[in-house]
Amino acid sequence: MTLTSQATAAAPCRYCSVTSQANGEDPIGTAITANIWLMIEVPRPWAKDPWQKESITLQKLFKSLERWPRWWHQLRILAIAPDRDYSFPGYRHVICYHRPQGLFAQYQPDHYCVPIKFLPQLIKALLFQTSQLPEFECDRRPAVRSLFVCTHTQYDVACGRFGTPLFNTLRRDYAQDGRLQVWQTGHFGGHNFAPTLIDFPHGHFWGHLTPEILDVLVHRRGDVTRLRPHYRGWSGLSRWGQVLERDLWMQAGWSWLQGSKSGRLITQDPGKLSHRCLRWLLHWIPTIAAQILRQKLDQKRTWATVEIQTLTEQSPDVMTCTARVEVSHTVITQLRSGETAGLNPVPQYQVLTGK
Repeated sequence: MTLTSQATAAAPCRYCSVTSQANGEDPIGTAITANIWLMIEVPRPWAKDPWQKESITLQKLFKSLERWPRWWHQLRILAIAPDRDYSFPGYRHVICYHRPQGLFAQYQPDHYCVPIKFLPQLIKALLFQTSQLPEFECDRRPAVRSLFVCTHTQYDVACGRFGTPLFNTLRRDYAQDGRLQVWQTGHFGGHNFAPTLIDFPHGHFWGHLTPEILDVLVHRRGDVTRLRPHYRGWSGLSRWGQVLERDLWMQAGWSWLQGSKSGRLITQDPGKLSHRCLRWLLHWIPTIAAQILRQKLDQKRTWATVEIQTLTEQSPDVMTCTARVEVSHTVITQLRSGETAGLNPVPQYQVLTGK
C-alpha cells in the first residue's frame, strides 16, 4: 500500500484546529480508549497541569498510579471546572464512568459530591479500595447525559478560543431543562480538533464542532451522516475499531446508539522487525514513559483486521462485522497551537469491505 501526503497549508497558524480543518483532517480514530473515566472537580484558575494546586495527598495518590502503568492506561482522570449551577461551596463533584463487562452501549456512571477534605479518600476508594465506597453517598438517580467541553486555554489556546464559545452556546441553548449537563474540562487530547467534547455516558468523542451541527448532536435527530466529519470515535474501542464503528453507525442510523457492542483486534500490521523487538522489550518495563513509547510505536502500524459485535432489541442474536481497516493516506496538520509550531503528517483511515 502506498501512502500519499496531502499538504495544503503553507505555514503553521496560531490555532492548530484552524490548520486541521483547512487541510481536511478527519478526526476518526482519535478517541481515547479507556475502561474508567474519572471526572474530578478542580477549582480554577488552572495551569497547564490543573492538579498542581491540589493537596499533597491527592498529588501523591496520582503519583502512586505510575507504579501500575498498564492499569494506568485503562484509566483517564479529567479535571472539570466548578460551575455556578452544579457546584456547592466546600464540596467537590466526582463522576466515575465504568465500562461494563461484555457488550455495552453506555458506561456505568457513579456520581459523588463530597466535602473537600474527603476527596483523597474517595479517589483512593474508587481506584484501590472499593470495599470502602459504601461510606460515601452515591447519587443513584438515572444517569444525566453530560457533555464535557475542553476549554483548557493553558494547555492549548485553541481550546479556549473555540471551546469556550461552544460551551456557552450549549449551556444557553440546550441545558436549561435539567436533562443535559455541560461541563468545562481540562485537556483530554485532540486540541487540534477544537472545539472538542466527550459525550457521556455513551463515551463518544466529537471535534471540529460548529453551532450548526449542535441540534443533530444534542437532540439525536435528523441526518446522522452530518455527524461523520465531527466524530472522533467511541472510547470503548481501539482506534481501528473506531473507524469501523463509525461506518456501521452511519449505515444503521440513530438506532445504533441503543445497541450493545464490543470490538476486538483479530490481526494487525506486525511492523518492522526493529519495532516488534522494541515493543516486546517495552512491554516488560514497568514505567509510564515506556508504555507511552510503546503506544507511539503502535501508531506506526498501517492496517488491522477488526471485529465488532452488536446486540439490538430487534434481534435476539449477536451480529458480527469483520473488516480490514487501513491507513489510506496522510494529511499535514498542526498538533499544537502557535506560529512557531511545526507541521506533521497524520494518518487517515479507510474501511475495506467487511462481512
